[in-house]
Amino acid sequence: MKLTCVVIVAVLFLTVWTFATADDSGNGLEKLFSNAHHEMKNPEASKLNERCLDAGEVCDIFFPTCCGYCILLFCA
Repeated sequence: MKLTCVVIVAVLFLTVWTFATADDSGNGLEKLFSNAHHEMKNPEASKLNERCLDAGEVCDIFFPTCCGYCILLFCA
């Protein structure tokens, strides 16, 4: 019985601690939904429209956009 109470208190404390130390807990969902709304109005802004490069195409080492891996400037 005592162990159960201690566990409940610990979980409640950790939950409160998580919400109290969150960086942007008040505006997080609002920003998420406004970005999603912007992407619906402007489909080009969506990251899902970016095409990955097939094997054998030239890729960039620093910003690879390959479907697989970027090895020696070519997608694998």
